[in-house]
Amino acid sequence: MKKTILKNAAVILLPVAIVAIVMFCIWYLALPAITLQSKGFAWFIAVTLLLLTAGLTFVIRMEDWSETAEQILWGILALVVLAIIITSIVSWTCFHATKACAVADITVNEATITDDFPDLTEAENVANLALVDLDTARMLGDKKIAGLKNSSWYEVDTEYNLIKYNGKYYRLSFLDYGGYLKYRKAKHEGIPGYILVECTPSGGIVTQNATLVELNEPIKYSEGAYWGYDLKRHLRYQYPGYMFDTSFPEIDEEGVPYYVTGVLRPTAVWGIKTIKSFILTNAQTGESTEYWVNEAPNWIDHVFSLNYLTTIAEWHYTLRNGWWNSVTAKTGVWHTSYHYRSSHMNSDDGKYAIFHGYSSAVIDGNVQFYTGLTAANAAESNLGWLLIDTSTGKMTQYAVVGAEESSAQAAVEQLVSAYRYQATFPLPANINGEASYIMCLKGDAGLVQAYAICNVQNYAIAVQAETLPKAIELYLNKLGYVVPEATADNESTADYPQFDPDDIVGVHTVEVNGTTQWYYEMANGELYVVVKVK
Repeated sequence: MKKTILKNAAVILLPVAIVAIVMFCIWYLALPAITLQSKGFAWFIAVTLLLLTAGLTFVIRMEDWSETAEQILWGILALVVLAIIITSIVSWTCFHATKACAVADITVNEATITDDFPDLTEAENVANLALVDLDTARMLGDKKIAGLKNSSWYEVDTEYNLIKYNGKYYRLSFLDYGGYLKYRKAKHEGIPGYILVECTPSGGIVTQNATLVELNEPIKYSEGAYWGYDLKRHLRYQYPGYMFDTSFPEIDEEGVPYYVTGVLRPTAVWGIKTIKSFILTNAQTGESTEYWVNEAPNWIDHVFSLNYLTTIAEWHYTLRNGWWNSVTAKTGVWHTSYHYRSSHMNSDDGKYAIFHGYSSAVIDGNVQFYTGLTAANAAESNLGWLLIDTSTGKMTQYAVVGAEESSAQAAVEQLVSAYRYQATFPLPANINGEASYIMCLKGDAGLVQAYAICNVQNYAIAVQAETLPKAIELYLNKLGYVVPEATADNESTADYPQFDPDDIVGVHTVEVNGTTQWYYEMANGELYVVVKVK
C-alpha cells in the first residue's frame, strides 16, 4: 500500500515539477506583478492551471484513475477563466465613467493668459523658452555619441524629457546598450553617461549644443540591460506586488542619474489605474526608494509619464457627460491634440511629420506638458490650451479659442516654402497679451534655421525671422502694436496700444546710437516709435 502511494505521488509530482519550471521561466520573462489586482497575474494563474490540468489529465488517463478527478480539475480551470472574463468586463471604463473623469486634477482658468504666461516682450522671459523639440534633441544626441569610445556598443534613448538642472533647461536622455550582443561586450564597463541638450536660446537663437556627460561611476541598471541589471526585472525583485508605469530618466543637482517609475493602482477592480506614488531608482547602484507624489524631491521635474497624463486628460474630456454620450451625441466631448497625433504623422503628404501632439513648456519655473483641446466634431480648431505640471500632475485649462496646431504649422511653412523648412510642434506663448504659437523652422538636415510666430485667433498673421527677438518684433508690428514715444525707454512695462494701419500717414527713420529707429506718423498728428524688443 505504501509503495502504491509513493508511486502515485511520484507520478503526480512529475507533471507538477515540469509545469513549475515552465511557469517560472514564463514569469521570469513576462514579470507580472504578483497580486490579484493585476489582470496579467490572473491570466498567469489561469495558464498555470491549464498546463497543470493538462498534465494531470494525461497521468489520470495513463494510470486509468477515476474520471472524477479529471472533471474536477477542468471544472476549476473553467471557473477561474470565467471569473477572469467577468472581472475584465466589470473593469471596463464604460462602467466607471464618473470615476475615470474625476482622476485628472483640472482647474479651468477663466482669466486671460497674461495671468500665468510670461510676456515674451520682456527679454528675460525669452531666455527661458524651451525651444529645442524632441526630434532636434534626438538628432543632436545621436551625433554626440559618435565621439564616445566603443560608441558602437551604445545607443541613445529616444525619450528626451525636459528638465531643469542647475537653473538651466535641458533635454535629457541616458545612453543604453544597443542589443544583447553589445551588452555582452559592454556589461563589465557599464553605460558611461547621458546626453544633455541645451533648450533655451542665447542671443535670440538656440545654441543646439549637446553634451555627453561621462560619469565617474557608470550606469549599471537600464531598460536595455539584461538579466539582473534589467531595470524592469530589478524593480520586480524589489517590489514583486507592484504594477509599474513607464520608467524615465532624471538627474539630481549633482548630476547623479536616476529612474522614475510610477506605481499604478487600479481603482475600479482592474481598471482606472492611477498613480499616487513612484519609485526613484539610482541607475548606478540600483538602490530604490518609494515616494508619495506630494513628497517628491524638489529636483524631480517628471513624476508622471506623458502617456499617463494624456490618458487621464482624455478620460476627463471624453467622459464628463457619460460614456454613452461619448459614443453617440458627443455633446461636450473634447480631445487633446495628442489624441490626433497619429492621423497627422501618418498623413499621405507628410505635411505634419513633426506633429507630436504636445510640447514642453516652462511656466513659473516649472516644467509643463502642453497640448491643445479640440471638440470631437471640429478637429480643425482649438477650444483651449491644457498645461500639465509634470511634477504634480495638476492641469490648467485656458480658454484660448483659435487655430489648432497643424494649421499654425502650415501657415508658417508657407512663409518659407522655397526653403522647404518644417515647423516644429507649436509652443504656446503670451506676446503682449496675444495668445500665440512659437515654432522653430528646421531645414532638411534637421537643424533650426529660423523662428516663426503665428497668432492663435488669426493664423493668417504669421511671421518668421532668423532670431526670435526679431520674429517677435515683426509679429508685434504686423499686429499693429506700437509704443508711444514718451514710453519708448521703458519698453518692458509699456502698455502697447493698438492702431489701425490705415491711419498711418508717414513713416520716418532716425539713427539712434548707430541703430535705425522707425517712427509712424499718425493722421491725428501723433508720433509713435515702432516697438523694438531687446
